[in-house]
Amino acid sequence: MTTNDNPTLNEPFNAAHFESLPHAACVSLFHRTGRTGCGTYSRDVMTGRLLDWTSVVDTNDADGQADQANRRASSTGTTKVPPYVAVMEEAYYTAENIAQLVYFASQYEAGDDYGTVEEGGPLRGVLVLASSSNTTSSSNIQQSSPEPLSPQGDDTASASLTIGSSYEWNANNAGDGLTNTDMYGLPTAYVADSNTADYLRGTASEQSAALGSSGTTSVSSGNVDATVYPSIVSEFNYYMGPGGDVDADGNAIYNSKKCLEWKDNDGEWSPRCAPLGGNSVWSVAGSPLSLGYAGENANADNDGDENEGENDGDNNNNDRPVILLSTSIDSTSMFHDLSPGANNAASNILTLLLTAQLIGSTVTDEVLDGLYGQIAFSFFQGESYGYIGSRRFLKDVLEGFQCTEGDEGVASVYKRKDEANVARACLHPLRADLTFQNLGQVRGMIAVDQVGNLGGSKNLYVQGGDATDGENGFAGFLSEVMVELSANDDGGYTAQASSVNNDDDDGTVPLPPTPLSSLVQLSSSAVGGVVLTGYDDAFVANSLYHSHLDSASSKFQTIDKDAIASAATLLARSAIAAAYQNADEDVDSATAAAYALELLPDPVSSSSSTFGELYNCLFEDGNCETFLNYGAVERSNDAVRTGSDLGMGVPLGTPPGYYTSIFDSSNGQGFVRVGGGSSGRYYGSLVADGKTTDTNGEVIKQYGEDQSDTFLVRPSLLEMSIFGLLNEFLGRGSYVANEDGGTPTLATCKNSDDCSSVSYCNSESSSSVLVPTCAGGSCICGSRSHYHPALDEALSAVKNVGPGMFELQDGEEGISALYTEPYWSNYVGVRVYNDAGNTPGVFASSIGAVFALGCIGFVLRLKKTMVKEKVY
Repeated sequence: MTTNDNPTLNEPFNAAHFESLPHAACVSLFHRTGRTGCGTYSRDVMTGRLLDWTSVVDTNDADGQADQANRRASSTGTTKVPPYVAVMEEAYYTAENIAQLVYFASQYEAGDDYGTVEEGGPLRGVLVLASSSNTTSSSNIQQSSPEPLSPQGDDTASASLTIGSSYEWNANNAGDGLTNTDMYGLPTAYVADSNTADYLRGTASEQSAALGSSGTTSVSSGNVDATVYPSIVSEFNYYMGPGGDVDADGNAIYNSKKCLEWKDNDGEWSPRCAPLGGNSVWSVAGSPLSLGYAGENANADNDGDENEGENDGDNNNNDRPVILLSTSIDSTSMFHDLSPGANNAASNILTLLLTAQLIGSTVTDEVLDGLYGQIAFSFFQGESYGYIGSRRFLKDVLEGFQCTEGDEGVASVYKRKDEANVARACLHPLRADLTFQNLGQVRGMIAVDQVGNLGGSKNLYVQGGDATDGENGFAGFLSEVMVELSANDDGGYTAQASSVNNDDDDGTVPLPPTPLSSLVQLSSSAVGGVVLTGYDDAFVANSLYHSHLDSASSKFQTIDKDAIASAATLLARSAIAAAYQNADEDVDSATAAAYALELLPDPVSSSSSTFGELYNCLFEDGNCETFLNYGAVERSNDAVRTGSDLGMGVPLGTPPGYYTSIFDSSNGQGFVRVGGGSSGRYYGSLVADGKTTDTNGEVIKQYGEDQSDTFLVRPSLLEMSIFGLLNEFLGRGSYVANEDGGTPTLATCKNSDDCSSVSYCNSESSSSVLVPTCAGGSCICGSRSHYHPALDEALSAVKNVGPGMFELQDGEEGISALYTEPYWSNYVGVRVYNDAGNTPGVFASSIGAVFALGCIGFVLRLKKTMVKEKVY
């Protein structure tokens, strides 16, 4: 955010700061049944004078007298009021207060003081100001969370996807559901710069104080027209698509489906929004999976029965049951550009990365390959919006992905089709990497959530367990082994079973809004697991869940680094113990825990250099040198592999922001290039038989007709960095020791071509692919990381057209949240300026007219004189 040391409109040369006010916007999102968020009624600006919000609410109206589900800023009153913009501190930006503002405004009609008002009442927008220590108590702010009491639960677009959707996980944070409120017609912006916020706060207070007579400061008591001019006003230009209309059943007419199917006046398909999403990243510990086709049985019957095959020591068969270590990598807030997610995103990512490092740096591939189970890591994108990443990945794995052209797919880089280290891909529905088909059956999941803030305690909790897999036993074992292992924490942190019991409404045990909900629901409770959390039966107080204040640099958030390190250690040991459990499940938790402790005796340290570097990147500077380095290597690897350089992925920002983004070719959507040179074409999905024609009537080339044909993906910098970090952390277990038995010195590299001469990678312990790979500037043994599209399960890219076009799949179940973001105008923004009204203009015009008449008179008189003197 831009900083101004002396923001004011009362001094020269300061107006530029306010012409484009530095801010973060509350924007609109569409979903399956409607919309949420803020925006103007139309492309016309909405303008009003700045007033303190308390002067435009009825303080005697404690309940707001407004239906929480219908906060339309329409007007039913007859008294005209000059349009205004409510200015409020972030502590008071709650659903209840917004309802009061809207109800109050509905009693009046908007005047035309700042232009004709075509739609809506006098409330023309809201400016939310960063808190001031002089005016706001920290206790008010610390208790706030804009999410509902049941995040992704009842009355949200994701309700059908959450296990225990009525459970109030957000009860300790005054969750009021503002994030799920449709505020169409109420543009809102957040001003973070403290100096600018102080100036706007003072201006609004002064203008409110001038409203009434006898010291009153409310529009409802006194002269509402007082001191209209001159006024400092705010102008919002934030059109986010149509809204407000409902059908006969009360359902919103405008939603994601209508937005994606939008046609222009000529009948041409022209979507007005893009789905949310990106790329999830997954990897395996031990030897890499084979990239080749494993046959028809590859994870096609993933029903939780792991007794269908025995481990023969080859990591490439699909018989080894998988233990997924999972988390989300995104967050959100009322202001998407400010989604720091310190506790509910960054702490999760750091914990799971450190878990991978501990396992990869301590246990060899040979040992990991010998375990009954296979450990896999999954970092899911878009979880805040209907579990986008986890549901897409798990549906493909659990239900068996079907590729139109045959499950064997095609080489993702055609010119490298004969190379063993080139992944297979599918043209339709497009998947740029089909290696997930070679994963074994998922046996269980260990997820992690919000372990960075334990509310001042040293207690971690284990959610889920027995009830998640129908008491089949393995999920209960995971719970027992985690509690058993926590007793060995040197830092005094403990893990205990959560006190959450069966929900009285439907008899299920509620699960926190994590990827585990996706696994349990999609497997119909045949497969379950646990979630390691920093909270027991509700998020800890002051956790700032999905708040723009959930930042490590905020005075309202406290991140416990030692808790993160302890959680990472516990996850790593629990994963080893889970993989040690055999098919007969005759290994008790104490024995499995002892084995894990023997393999991983040393815990993760919060004072290590790796911890410090990753903490800086994830909590403080998302454009850190570490991430830029890993991103540069992955960019170069892809450019060398595919022959196309798509550039660096979208950065995480400084400070980091974890909003998931839209899903298009610049933000994670995979696409295929067919044909080289100027004749090359790009498709979001492709079905061509040599006769198929495009919209221009030209025959579409088949994939493989040109040697340059390839699949392309441009992940974000965060996704690229996680991809590279997992490769580096997990790629050290197959090294051939030096002659003296020591670890070899790793060769340096800029891309994988620089690793072609590396000789320390062991290719004899397994038939897996161990081609040396560049990760973070070092040559490691084999690539274990993979991307998977995080796109709503109901959608697929339209075949034979360019990327960015999506449609609902035939037979989709109709339960996904289906979030989309409308395309923005290039001119959106907020402007603040001094409005003096018409009087100064009339006065200036009058003076000008008088002066002009005087000049005309003088000229005529001069002409007459000059004629008389015969000089004219």
